[in-house]
Amino acid sequence: MFGVVTKLLLHKQLVFEKGRIQIFRRYSSLLPSDSFVNIQKELEKMNKENIIYFSGKESGRLWFIGMNKDFKIKEHEVIKWGSDIVTLAGWGEAVPKKQDMQNKTVVFNLNNSIVAKFYGKSKYPVDHLFRGLLCGAMCVIFNTDVEAVETACKAKGDRTCEFVVKPKSQFNLSDPLVKRQLSLP
Repeated sequence: MFGVVTKLLLHKQLVFEKGRIQIFRRYSSLLPSDSFVNIQKELEKMNKENIIYFSGKESGRLWFIGMNKDFKIKEHEVIKWGSDIVTLAGWGEAVPKKQDMQNKTVVFNLNNSIVAKFYGKSKYPVDHLFRGLLCGAMCVIFNTDVEAVETACKAKGDRTCEFVVKPKSQFNLSDPLVKRQLSLP
């Protein structure tokens, strides 16, 4: 992990200013992880938790557009940098599991998800922000709109959190899990 920090610092892509942090020219902030979980639980009371997914999707899209524009990073490098930054940021260990660029499909694992840990037990997957960020990034990489569904979640008792990203038409839209995660808030 310190290797990633060193590379970012050497290339002036991790910048600390008074009251500000930038990673790849995007301002970031350090927040306790339970802040995200508390916001999510409040939104769940109103059946609005997918706001987090759709907001994360737009943020991921903007971030990766910036990375591509400013740094001309190749697809596999973007996936590697994105994974490293998610891991560095403390979300868990982001690991690309399967990639099929031609069919615009990826599967990612998020090992030791901090959101799942703080969330506690759940009947449903809970990593909406990571799901959105990942989806937004893959929209840029694939140059088309895709969606993401968390198919396994540590909060549900699964070994790890798993995310499938692909065109919406390739999901079974009658599956209750898919329907729940892709419904508009």
